[in-house]
Order: sequence, then structure tokens, then C-alpha cells
Amino acid sequence: MYATVHQFRRNTATESGDWGRALAAELHPGPAPLGGCVLGQVAGVLGAAVAFWPDAASAHEAAAHTGPGTTWLDTDVYEVVSAEFAPGPPSYAQASRFAGPRDEAQVRAEDFAGRERIWPAARQVPGIGPVFVLRAEDGAGLVLGFAESVAAIEAVQKAVLSTELLPGEDPALLTGPERVDLHRVFHHTLPASVTTGGIR
Repeated sequence: MYATVHQFRRNTATESGDWGRALAAELHPGPAPLGGCVLGQVAGVLGAAVAFWPDAASAHEAAAHTGPGTTWLDTDVYEVVSAEFAPGPPSYAQASRFAGPRDEAQVRAEDFAGRERIWPAARQVPGIGPVFVLRAEDGAGLVLGFAESVAAIEAVQKAVLSTELLPGEDPALLTGPERVDLHRVFHHTLPASVTTGGIR
């Protein structure tokens, strides 16, 4: 499965209660994605429209399209390399960006840490929702973690920072994200479960 991330500049003065759903519909009028969400920075003016696609060709085709009436910024295409699920409603999202290019050793180290150390700690936190790990062709990463509240996201951060490196982990390869943004979720149709090949 693949994902597109269209970044945009919000016009908060004109946002109605259902603007996120309307933006997603205008951005992807057809064929419809497998799921997605519209995010808006907490106390900020930037946003992101995320959509999931069954293959790379569909994702690249969707990335070339934008909707009317919105100031669109960068668009990126990623492969969904991991997805974890927890029952917390996706009301807020933390977007952690790992800039590329990243070499194979870095990618392996980050994926191992996420799978073996970070997620086992995070999933114990009440209120946590799904987490999607996305990778670009140059190794750049985007981790989208959802939760029911800002407090739950803060609790996840605390739980993760309290973990100790596992045997074999090299801190030199775990440099952390270059940017972390906190978003409110204004619209979502997130898949209930996925494999790297699509919805299951």
C-alpha cells in the first residue's frame, strides 16, 4: 500500500465544521482512495491531506492532482511499510518527519526500533490510536501517530523516551525526526487494518 501527502496552507477564517471532508472530496474526486485523513496544525496554519492507495501507480497519479480553492504546497508519495492499530479514536495526530536521503542502515535501525521497542511501549498508553510508518524512495520517513487527545500523545512521548535501547541498537543511527508537528484531525476514513499490499 502507498500513501500521498498533500501539504497545504489553511485559511482558518473560512473553515466550516465539515471543511476537512469537503477538501478530501475535492482533492480526490475519483477514483476514491482506500482511506485517508485531513489534518490541521494545532495553533498553526499548515495542514496535510493523507490518502492511501493500493499501488505506486495510483499514488503517483493522485499526487499530480490538487483541488480548487486551496493553497497547495509540497506533495509526497510514500510506501506504507508498517501499520499498527489501537482502539483510541483518531482525534489528534503527531506527524514525525525524518528527512532524506537516509541510507539503508538508518532505515533498518529506525524500523527495528519502531517495531521492537517504540510500539510495544506506545501501545500500552490509554487513548492511543493507529500508527502508520511511511517511507519515500530516498529513505525519508513520515510517522503518523493518532490518539484521542493531546494528553495521550504526550503520554506516548513520555513512555517512548523512558525506554532503553535494545541489544544491538546503535544510537548513532537513531538521530530522531527533523520535525514533529501536532495536528487536529478534521476528517478521517482510516483503514481498520492493512497489509503492505492493501486493506485486509
